[in-house]
Amino acid sequence: MLRLLLLFLIQSIAVQAVEILRDRHAGEEYVFEAIQSEITATVDAAGATAIATDWATHFYGDLLGVESCEFRNKPIRFWLISFAQSNRREKVYAVVLPDGVIVEPHTLRRS
Repeated sequence: MLRLLLLFLIQSIAVQAVEILRDRHAGEEYVFEAIQSEITATVDAAGATAIATDWATHFYGDLLGVESCEFRNKPIRFWLISFAQSNRREKVYAVVLPDGVIVEPHTLRRS
């Protein structure tokens, strides 16, 4: 009976996703969200930049130049890396959690 109650309680706890960043460009909107939890930091700025650069090159399909890498604490802890696209007209972003995990954005088309 206790196991059944615990199973029910675990399933009823809502997982809280928070929006970290919303970026609009090229007719699309990129929404970066992550689950709000305490994550042990295992990467520094250089590691986060390397992870983000590899991911962003494939995701955005462009040669990118790193513009900045900053650690933010709100709404959760994360690395925000900004890139200049090869045309230098737009900035694009990557979000890396403190443990080195990339936050994959949801892509929304704007009309």
